[in-house]
Amino acid sequence: MSMLGISIVNYFGADDVAELVHTVLARHAGSDLPVAVAIVDNSDQRQELDEVAEQARRHGLTSRVFHGHGNVGYAAGNNLAARWLLEIGAEVIWVLNPDTRVVGGALSCALDVLDVGDRVIAATSSGTDRAGPADLGALDLWTGRSGHPPSDGQVSTRRLCYVAGHSMIITAKAYEELAGFSEDFFLFYEEADLAVRAAQLGIPLTAVPDLRVAHAGGAATGATSDLRAKSLVTYFHASRSCMIFFRKHHRHRVPLVAAARLGYAAKALLVAGPAAGAAVVRGTVAGLRA
Repeated sequence: MSMLGISIVNYFGADDVAELVHTVLARHAGSDLPVAVAIVDNSDQRQELDEVAEQARRHGLTSRVFHGHGNVGYAAGNNLAARWLLEIGAEVIWVLNPDTRVVGGALSCALDVLDVGDRVIAATSSGTDRAGPADLGALDLWTGRSGHPPSDGQVSTRRLCYVAGHSMIITAKAYEELAGFSEDFFLFYEEADLAVRAAQLGIPLTAVPDLRVAHAGGAATGATSDLRAKSLVTYFHASRSCMIFFRKHHRHRVPLVAAARLGYAAKALLVAGPAAGAAVVRGTVAGLRA
């Protein structure tokens, strides 16, 4: 039977990780599906996370916690987890953020992607009580602004649609072909970069509607649409990663996107204060220099 590997990168969110794993165990109850959970500690919560891993093992899952490497970011953290999951035989890897909860469907549904092929990336469904739309993100390829795809489902060459990074299913073969997430990115834009590289390799995107995942959003990073509540970490790294993305994939649009970022810095300054505006400017410059 195929093995499902689950990757969770923690940053001072051990309580969230524990709640997420609890929902994973609930969806695994009564199943003989082999499941392995890799928890990467990008902070320093050894005791709490070791207890979570032990709970998973008591319920029949294989589990390991990676400690002591410092904060290596989202991409490198998931790559660390994925290497171990692939080594022990996982055929499908499910990347989950700590602030997600598996609220519908059996874990075995994640293996449905193998019916599409052995090189596939898939989104789960959003929603709590019933299946919602596929959990996707969208990137404006002229301004660098990220958000959600249009509700009317219209396809536009101006937008890049990608599987949201907080709940992404990817087959082992696709992960290996892509060499995982690009570690050029510390935080944000990794999934957009993955979508571009997947398209170049002919790796399709699909959805697993029977798996429903609820996402709080921004619990660890302070990522929110509220400019006043948004963290300086988010202001900085979103701007840095935006510029890295466009330098890699749309170099001719870098001046336009950089100008859009500076306009965003002015807005952040007016709404959230000087520190927020400065973080956007510093991130934009860092991305241009990376």
